[in-house]
Amino acid sequence: MENKNAFRIIEENTIINLYDAFGEDKADLIKDFGFSCIVKYNGKTILFDGGTNADIFKNNVEALNIDLSQIDFAIASHSHFDHINGFDYLLKVNPNVKIYFPFDLFWGANIPFDVSGTDSTAVDSLDKRMQYFGGDFKDYHFNQTGRFWNANIEFIKESTEILPGIKLISTSSPNMGYFNKYPNLNACENCESHNARFNGLKEISLSLESEEGEILFVGCSHSTVEKIITETKNYTKNNIDMVYGGYHLLPYDKTALIGLTSRLKNDLKVRKLAPAHCTGHLAFKILQDHYREDYIFAGLGEIVKY
Repeated sequence: MENKNAFRIIEENTIINLYDAFGEDKADLIKDFGFSCIVKYNGKTILFDGGTNADIFKNNVEALNIDLSQIDFAIASHSHFDHINGFDYLLKVNPNVKIYFPFDLFWGANIPFDVSGTDSTAVDSLDKRMQYFGGDFKDYHFNQTGRFWNANIEFIKESTEILPGIKLISTSSPNMGYFNKYPNLNACENCESHNARFNGLKEISLSLESEEGEILFVGCSHSTVEKIITETKNYTKNNIDMVYGGYHLLPYDKTALIGLTSRLKNDLKVRKLAPAHCTGHLAFKILQDHYREDYIFAGLGEIVKY
């Protein structure tokens, strides 16, 4: 292991994978299923996701000589455990760091909730002692502390530019999206046609402006990687130079993946791919076969320049 007293200087336009289940065998790094990476952009050091296990996250951060006290801000892509648990260690090292979260009930977002039920007149037939809040529940909002009590959290409800060239892209999946696939790998035309307020999954992705186009970071692409790319292009009015992170393609077969690859390359004009995490072995192979020199290996501990 390198001297931990000499922290790594993360160079501009550099990405390092801190947490993943694949990669070269590197001294002291522990592979695990989950995702986290760190990126330097315009002088800002950004942590994107925190992996599954805080102890493994801590180990890998130390093995790579990363100084988490120098993180300018962190981003939690979504509420699943394999992307957030390392934040417990982050907050121990850097307790005041700003963390951007999706506007999601799981995180403690101040979400309105109608407690009246399907028949709002039923309350009038009940004794006051049986009425929620004694009958005074109009415009009720969940008032919870959230997972990370007293942390410096900002909830992102819509796509927004937080700093020059740094944008957070907000999307939503109609499914909770743990280990399942979605009904169709094509864009879901009816995804927003039903009320998914409490059974959907909010996500935020990170988009960094570069001379060649947007560098897009995705956590697990539960909204589908195509939807995230499309939303990013619509919001930034820019092309996509590279997509880095998890594409959530493990459940899909060869036919579906070949179709997706064609759409990424020919329709969405994504120039380079750097898939990681939940993308899957078959998708790794098909994407690499089609993208060739524009396919970037981004395993655990790898340093990617953009």
